[in-house]
Amino acid sequence: MRKTWIFFVLRMLQLKYDKVGLFFSYALPVMMLLGIGSPLQGKPGASSVLTYKDSVESAQSREMIEKIRSEGQLVLHSYDGNHESAIRDLEKNEIKNFLHVSMGKDGVEYSLYSNSLAENRIENSAIFGVIDRSIDGRSAKGLDHKQVKSEKYTSYIVILLPGLIGMTLLIIALNGFASVLIYEEHSGIFKSIKSVDASPVPFLAGLFCTRLLVTYTVAILLFAISIFYYDIPSDIDYLLLFLVVTLGAIAFHGIGLAITAVSPTLNAFNGILSITQIPLVILGGVFFATSVFPKWLQIIADMLPLTQFNQALQALFFDGVTLSNPGQILPQLIGLCIWSAASLVVARLKFRW
Repeated sequence: MRKTWIFFVLRMLQLKYDKVGLFFSYALPVMMLLGIGSPLQGKPGASSVLTYKDSVESAQSREMIEKIRSEGQLVLHSYDGNHESAIRDLEKNEIKNFLHVSMGKDGVEYSLYSNSLAENRIENSAIFGVIDRSIDGRSAKGLDHKQVKSEKYTSYIVILLPGLIGMTLLIIALNGFASVLIYEEHSGIFKSIKSVDASPVPFLAGLFCTRLLVTYTVAILLFAISIFYYDIPSDIDYLLLFLVVTLGAIAFHGIGLAITAVSPTLNAFNGILSITQIPLVILGGVFFATSVFPKWLQIIADMLPLTQFNQALQALFFDGVTLSNPGQILPQLIGLCIWSAASLVVARLKFRW
């Protein structure tokens, strides 16, 4: 344990002066989270959809609907269900805005219902303005606008946040852990450490612990920024988050260690690293959902550790999964355990000291 602590302290000092590594571990993921997420978050436009129900079906109400349509800024969808079912769909975020035209005491009434998710706030405001302008002779107070509480988050941040955390953890494991090991091996550092009768276990453990510390802080940083900037839910199971991040880190570092162990040269390592890292990122659901793939490719993607990690984080962040009901992510947790065990077995058999 004492040797592990010594190697950990030495690695922390080494990390302190690795400006490039710190940039790719912290600054770049934050820049991508804000730079990619912001333009795609709740952006209004001509494709904004308004669901409506005309319960009056008078000449006045039909004229008003057509006037909204003629504005050209909204796509109107007539709703077949009743008012109660529309409210339920708003709560589930299956529809974002619902205009109900009904007959009140003072004539035709217009009520706009919008779900409460922050991701829809810009679009909600734009739709309100279009409808308000279309209702002749009525002020903004004449259009009744109500918020319907919704708990289901569906924006692009659902994909981007877990994807960026997973991709960063993978980069830390492959480029900040495995690359360091292969470089030190071929620089003769392994032989120097063996000369003082040091075991590889504390040497590897010290490097792994420093990278694990970076892993935890990166995940916390990206999650915290998303809470304050994108208003994502903060009431998650943090113990389960710790478990998922730890399993993901072990799996990714195990893969990195296995690649190091089977690589006879630096060139071979770089080649294996490329053919491993690029498919994992492309198929891992980092920037888009794996559901866009053909069925056969989805099956392959779902078996990859990065996909399993991202799916587990998505369910944890946005679907309310906790340690008391982990069934939804149990296959992903088992998959990460299998990847961890398999990669560590390969590393144990092939690692040279």
